[in-house]
Amino acid sequence: MQDVTSNQGVAIVESQSKIEFLKNLKSLRMGLNGIDKSLNGYGYRYQDFNEIIREIKQVIKSNNLDIDFVQCPTIKSFDGNIVNVITTTFYSTKTGYSYSFDTPIYTEELKSIEGKSKNTFPQLVGSCITYFKRYALVAYLSIESEVDNDANTLGTRQEI
Repeated sequence: MQDVTSNQGVAIVESQSKIEFLKNLKSLRMGLNGIDKSLNGYGYRYQDFNEIIREIKQVIKSNNLDIDFVQCPTIKSFDGNIVNVITTTFYSTKTGYSYSFDTPIYTEELKSIEGKSKNTFPQLVGSCITYFKRYALVAYLSIESEVDNDANTLGTRQEI
């Protein structure tokens, strides 16, 4: 009987930890300002990764939120296939409750463009990692931008 009571107590603490985590996550999301796409790519603009990180840290600090995060490039196996991913983990600094998700980074695709780029393969991999870290945070935290033009060329028709 004591084991059942102990297990129920653990479940209640875990449930309370999750509820507090989700409250802090909501406060973080609601406190984030939009971040302009201030950097230029090849025909597109994008948000500065460092600005995103600074904005997140500022909201956490100014609202005294019990939340932090880490992002790590790693390798996972899905259905027997090895996939390069960015694992993003948000966690409570008090309870240890955490939530993680993986974002595939498709570094294997870089070999096909390596010879066409002025960058070395390690530079391409680094850019790829930063790209997917940025978009994992932007998507998960619903960080807005002034203008979203990432897919502008997908919807345009060219007349011949």
